[in-house]
Amino acid sequence: MSKGHNLNPSDRFHFKIVAPFRADVPQTLGRVSVDKRTHRDLVFGTQLLRGNVYRECGPIAMQLLADGRHYQAIDAQSWHVLLEDGIGRLVGCARYRPVAGGFEQLNASQSAIAHSHRYGPLLRSAIEKQIAYARNNNMPYCEVGAWALRPEVRCSTAAVNVALMTYALTLHLGGGIGITTATRLHHSASILRRLGGRRLADLPAYYEPKYGSVIEVLYFNSGHLNPRYADRLEKLRREIEDVPVICAANAPGAIHEELPAYVPQASYYLGNAPGMQRSQPPRVAIH
Repeated sequence: MSKGHNLNPSDRFHFKIVAPFRADVPQTLGRVSVDKRTHRDLVFGTQLLRGNVYRECGPIAMQLLADGRHYQAIDAQSWHVLLEDGIGRLVGCARYRPVAGGFEQLNASQSAIAHSHRYGPLLRSAIEKQIAYARNNNMPYCEVGAWALRPEVRCSTAAVNVALMTYALTLHLGGGIGITTATRLHHSASILRRLGGRRLADLPAYYEPKYGSVIEVLYFNSGHLNPRYADRLEKLRREIEDVPVICAANAPGAIHEELPAYVPQASYYLGNAPGMQRSQPPRVAIH
């Protein structure tokens, strides 16, 4: 695949959605199944894809599991938008997490800027105001991120399509307001700003030591997408109605992550397709 190749999710590439509970899936999403094992394996794959970037991104690389995964407990309780190629290999992913609590529930609360004496209180105040506004207006509030892409699709429309499909998912889940901490690595933050992301409370970009990158705190409002992408979003919004949705359970309850040390397609998730060496993991872009 050459750089700049236009990807059509309904053609060679296809989407899957991972959801925690069947009860949370709206009726507008039609191809829903409850399969704990498949759910577990797909989450496993997203963690492997994300983990590859942290091999090169500063001290956080030391926090990867022995199998290379970037493990976070919130993954089991989150939604994931996955982009796969024609042979079922994961090439891109993003995470959507509804926020039922307050500021401390967000990954942003653990960021370097959150610990700044000058800007930390501004970050907290801005987020708490958004959460209050969303709840007063019966709007969902969420945190999005974990956006990762394999190198062969990073310079294609896949990056935008994964972001827009995540946006389409938020619309099916009721819209609302979302926040993300976006890295400038591989132009991730600039792509999201072009889509309609806005700098939160005019907070400055900041250096995040654990990622070794400059970060921007951005927020989205479901009604403020850049009109330039309206047609593509509408197309994906229709397509998502036929995207497979794999749930871990029927209703909320304890989800015990008994993740296997190996899954059948792990070689593809790790980038060990024929001709690739395990010692040279693929570079991916993530925020």
